[in-house]
Amino acid sequence: MPTLLFINACVRGRDSRTLALAEHLLTCIKEANSHDIAFQIEEIRLSTENLLPLNYERLLRREELLATEQFGDTMFDYANAVAQADMLVIAAPYWDMSFPASLKIFFELASVDKITFTYSEDGTPVGLSAAKDMYYVTTSGGYIGNCNFGFEYASALCRLYGVQNTHFVSAEGLDLDGADVQAILKEACSGEILTY
Repeated sequence: MPTLLFINACVRGRDSRTLALAEHLLTCIKEANSHDIAFQIEEIRLSTENLLPLNYERLLRREELLATEQFGDTMFDYANAVAQADMLVIAAPYWDMSFPASLKIFFELASVDKITFTYSEDGTPVGLSAAKDMYYVTTSGGYIGNCNFGFEYASALCRLYGVQNTHFVSAEGLDLDGADVQAILKEACSGEILTY
């Protein structure tokens, strides 16, 4: 059974409009694929994880584990989850022109040489993730415009991991006077959902 890894960076929990949009997308993905295969959805809720950025001590430990090929160590749980997933869905509100800090730490811990990517003999990066597609889901009170740094960063990293296609799903202008929030959220998920 293929695995969809749902990386939930929605800090507000059930009050999050980004989470509502992501859950709608997950339902659409399940429905679009219900005739052929069923995705097993694995969620990593970043607000409940003990996310610590790499410091010197943790970086040394990571290098030691990699040198001795201990790729199954718990330090690499996020990297292994990303590498083994068949599809990625990342939900993160638009904060400070990108996303909450917890997602940056997640990416730092998931970006591991010999697990999510490696290098060829000529130094070219080679992705090792099984995922073909990544959906990046976000919401914003205003309009993102040309400052879409969260998606651009996530998209670049996913391409490093070997993900072939990245998709942007957003509901914007939610805090503007007269905005019909429910209609905007519904419209954001009206695009074509990929089938596997």
